[in-house]
Amino acid sequence: MMNNILLVDDDRELTLLLKELLEIEGFNITVAHDGEQSLSLLDSSINLLLLDIMMPKKTVSIR
Repeated sequence: MMNNILLVDDDRELTLLLKELLEIEGFNITVAHDGEQSLSLLDSSINLLLLDIMMPKKTVSIR
């Protein structure tokens, strides 16, 4: 089952709420609050990355 999600956002209240809601639905949630932390947590066990593209320390460029 693909249920490991890495949730990345610098808004701590939002990530807490989303984590709780997604866990109720049976997902395993790992949370990061900046780009550097997210890169250290991202590995092959993560099935889905939910990412805020504007956050501290690293940003994502979409082209």
